[in-house]
Amino acid sequence: MPATLDEAHVRKLKSQQRRSNETRVGQLACDVFSFRLAEQKRGTNAFPNGFDLTLRPHKLKEPAKLKKPSLIFVNSMSDLFWDKAPPDYRDLVFGVMRDNPQHQFQVLTKRPEAMLTYAIEHEWPDNVWAGVTVENQRNDWRVDVLRDVSGPRIKFISAEPLIAPLDLTGKLSEIDWLIFGGESGSHMSKADIREERGLVRYDDVAKRWVPREDRVDWARTLRDNCVNAGVKFFCKQWGGPQSHSGGRVLDGRTWDEFPRMPVTGDWRDDRRKLPVVA
Repeated sequence: MPATLDEAHVRKLKSQQRRSNETRVGQLACDVFSFRLAEQKRGTNAFPNGFDLTLRPHKLKEPAKLKKPSLIFVNSMSDLFWDKAPPDYRDLVFGVMRDNPQHQFQVLTKRPEAMLTYAIEHEWPDNVWAGVTVENQRNDWRVDVLRDVSGPRIKFISAEPLIAPLDLTGKLSEIDWLIFGGESGSHMSKADIREERGLVRYDDVAKRWVPREDRVDWARTLRDNCVNAGVKFFCKQWGGPQSHSGGRVLDGRTWDEFPRMPVTGDWRDDRRKLPVVA
């Protein structure tokens, strides 16, 4: 049975909520890509309301239709724990995940304090991974909250897009997986944006995008954090104008570690994105 909220937890959550609110405006740069994409496609079937909250109940039927066990990223363009997401709809989403134990579901949030509250008040399904986005050192507190979330068998960190140095030494206990990635999108063709937070540069001699030598250590630090803590490390991309522009090789090799292998089949090559809230 899930635990109940006591006064200590309430005080802790209120403090974390204030801290979260203080950082959101400062981190709007990380949301530029999703905002631009959604607004450019406003009025289409994919984004009828642009970046405004849109519930997609028809998506809740899709997991049951998949014939093979799959790894499903629940909300690539949204946050299930956004305070504007209706609680009853959130419960529906968790109900679908619970009713489809053949699949693994990844739930990623920038609001771990809301995730913590939900986990205290509800039973967390065994097949739902819990993750937080940490794009810079200022937001490493999200990892502390994630570690307090009881129930998830797999907890993960998405350091994507990583826009500043990040060192998680001493913070990876109870964490199973870390994803590293640089920012991507057409806006990364602009020199001023790349200088501010990009991890790639264009090599005029080689005629291709390559990782910035002065920022490769951003990835090395996280990889070494993971190796030292026994955490699986996935180097997803260096980023650039396109997600594959800078490649994904770090120190002469790729890093494709996953925290759990599928029971049957290989869902690593069949990762699906089923946005249920956008």
